[in-house]
This record gives sequence, C-alpha cells and structure tokens, in this order.
Amino acid sequence: MESGPSRRAAFLHSDQLEQYNYPADCPFNSRRAGEVKRILASHGLLSGPDRGQVEPASATRDEITVVHTGEYLDALQAAQEGSLAVEGLQMGLGTGDCPVFEGMYDYAALACGATLTGVKLILAGETDVAFNPSGGYHHAFRSRAAGFCYINDSAIACWHLAAGGKRVLYIDVDAHHGDGVQDAFYSSNDVMTISFHESGRTLFPGTGFPDEIGQGEGTGYCINMPLPPGIYDEAYLAAFEQIALPLIGSFDPDVIVLELGMDGLSSDPLTHMSLTNNAYVSVIEHVLA
Repeated sequence: MESGPSRRAAFLHSDQLEQYNYPADCPFNSRRAGEVKRILASHGLLSGPDRGQVEPASATRDEITVVHTGEYLDALQAAQEGSLAVEGLQMGLGTGDCPVFEGMYDYAALACGATLTGVKLILAGETDVAFNPSGGYHHAFRSRAAGFCYINDSAIACWHLAAGGKRVLYIDVDAHHGDGVQDAFYSSNDVMTISFHESGRTLFPGTGFPDEIGQGEGTGYCINMPLPPGIYDEAYLAAFEQIALPLIGSFDPDVIVLELGMDGLSSDPLTHMSLTNNAYVSVIEHVLA
C-alpha cells in the first residue's frame, strides 16, 4: 500500500443497495450505508482526484461458491421467492436474526458484489483502499446463515485476493467473533485471521477463544483475542497494539481486509463493550500506517 496523502480510495455504494431492507422488527438496518454516504458527501470526502464513489455489480454465483455451497444458494433464492423448505430452516433461514424478506438474496449478492468490486480494483492496482459500508457479513457459514448474515462477503473477498496472488491478513474488530470467516480458513494458511471481540462467554456466537488457533496447514494462522464486557478505549488499544501490530509486522501482508464493525461502542444495545469512536480511529490509523 502507498502511504500518506497520495493513497487512493474507493467508496463502494449504489442507490440500489438502499432499496432493500430487513423487516421492521429486525434490529439490523441495511439502509445505514446510505446515511454514511450522505454524511461523507456533505463533508466533501467523496470527491477529489484520489477518491470517489464506485457503483458495484452483484456478485455472480461462481464468485460466491468459492465459499458457499450451491445448495445453500438455491435455498436462499427459493426463500426470497416465498418457498422456505425444511432444508432452508436447517440452514438458518427464517429465524429472528436471519429473517426471510423480499429481495433477500439479491441484496446479499449485491452487497457481496460491492466488496468484490473493491477486490478487483485492488488487484488491478486502481485503488489502494476500498470501503464498502454494506459489507462485513462475517457470520455466514458455507451452508448456513447466522447473525444477520447470508453471504459472507468478507471470506469471499479474502479468497479472491489470495487467489490473485496476494498475502492476505483479515482483521476483525466487530464486537462479535468473526466465526464464519474463521471457519472458511481454519485449515488453510492462505489467509491469516485475527479477531478482537467481546468474549463468547457473554456474547453471540459463543466462539473465538484463544485456543482456537487453526488446524492442519492453518495451525497458527488463526488468532483470537476475547475481551471482557465493559472494556474501554485504553485497554482495548493496549491489547490491539501488543497483539495485532507485531503480527502485522511479522506476517507482512500485501492486503489487509478490515471488518470494521462499530458495535463495540458503549451505546450499542446488543453488546457490552464501552468503546468510543476514538478507539476505532486509532485502529484504522494503525492498519493504514
């Protein structure tokens, strides 16, 4: 990556992404991405010679099946069209956190496509940083939806970057453990995964403990840092700086995929951490350094 003010940035979004939404009684609001765009635009952060908005295309089935099974995608599409079979229920569809709604598959494929648009720009050398505010669905497994996540764009992005010859480091600072991404690469050394999250003893998905280090060729390429409820900025950043920074230096990645979940903020109703925006700013500054 380039350093300093010359770094090129792409904001990945389209108005079409704002046409979909989870049911009103679901706490996940996909339209927040549009609010992010409007705030950035109001500050003049989406215009200039080194930055701009890029409209994504939906991820294709071939692009998605590097992580998900065809049977699972069939169930997603069938559920979107009003047919939820027993197999779909067994795959996690139709639950409180993974409800069935109109356009469900189309939205997930487009959100994933936005992340993959960033991947393609990076592989082509056309940008240095790509940001998808509609991405980060890290709980989706190969054949199962979970935690508001249907298609795991984070894992799919890591796979395509690694297939493109890049040394890939995945860092997850969402309050919830990035279990779906961990699972995708648990037996592989193609991608190193690092997750900083509230302990699974107090928060979904109940995983992400220090002894989860990978297996087979992936042993040592999976790092988990479970954190106690109530953790504050100084303690969080001390852990990040003492664990993540040496790993970044020793692994020496070509690309860092950052899962920037903001639910560690003290005001989040579903988690129990006590972070401020300053902690996330510091994490971003470290990653971009």
